[in-house]
Amino acid sequence: MNIEGKLVKIFDLETRTTQKGKEWKNQSILLEQDTKFNREVVITFTGDNISKLKQIQIGDNISCNVNISSREYKGKWYHNINGWTCATANGNIVEEMIEENNENDLPF
Repeated sequence: MNIEGKLVKIFDLETRTTQKGKEWKNQSILLEQDTKFNREVVITFTGDNISKLKQIQIGDNISCNVNISSREYKGKWYHNINGWTCATANGNIVEEMIEENNENDLPF
């Protein structure tokens, strides 16, 4: 699924440790969509996907590919919006990926 909007806020990087001692990180962003209702959406990026946020700045119009999931806990349902990719309206991140692929396609 794709969500588009204006980047309003980049939240602080969170680092946590699981009960088994494994460390994991996540970082969330706040988008304001161009809709009449429910305009604001928080998207969370985890692990290696956090690096994709370095190319965006507050005020940018961006497009994010996300997965939406739900889970039940003690009779209540909670929802997650997990980001996978994020690109500015002018395609900064997409262009960067294409340049990397061209370097790998050398004929020699």
